[in-house]
Amino acid sequence: MTRFADKIRDNRERLELKQEQLAELVGVSRRSVIAYETGAAIPRERTMRKLAEALGVTQYYLTHDDCDDPDAGIDEEPFVQAARDAFGKKGADEMAELLQKNQALFAGGTLSESQKDMFFEAISKAYFMNKEHAREKFGRKKGKRSNAEEGSAEDSSAIENADDSGDGSKK
Repeated sequence: MTRFADKIRDNRERLELKQEQLAELVGVSRRSVIAYETGAAIPRERTMRKLAEALGVTQYYLTHDDCDDPDAGIDEEPFVQAARDAFGKKGADEMAELLQKNQALFAGGTLSESQKDMFFEAISKAYFMNKEHAREKFGRKKGKRSNAEEGSAEDSSAIENADDSGDGSKK
């Protein structure tokens, strides 16, 4: 079991990168890299993705201390990234969990890479279709204002009408 801090340091050293070089690749300061390597800080999600990319490992590997395979989750990453792009962090987390739970379906058996890709694509397609359907059904309707917006519109029209009422206000 390898800690996050050790994984950052070990993989940086494996690539023969200095802390400054890794910092530049990721877009953080050298102090941040030192903090990651000493366990004093954990990067935010976007920085974690950049770290994984710079170190040539998966984000799953970096974020799970019980994982010792730098390629763990490599098959799922494009699908998780697509969900992140479309629905943000929550969508990415949901997609990762969905794919992880469904991998148990082929435990004990072997699937070719193309079969795995087809499976992940089918799961992703179903997820995206359901998210879009939920957006259409439960999302805010175009042209409809929220109660807060309607209230402020009513307030401003009441103020305009009061100004026009001839009660001695400036014109």
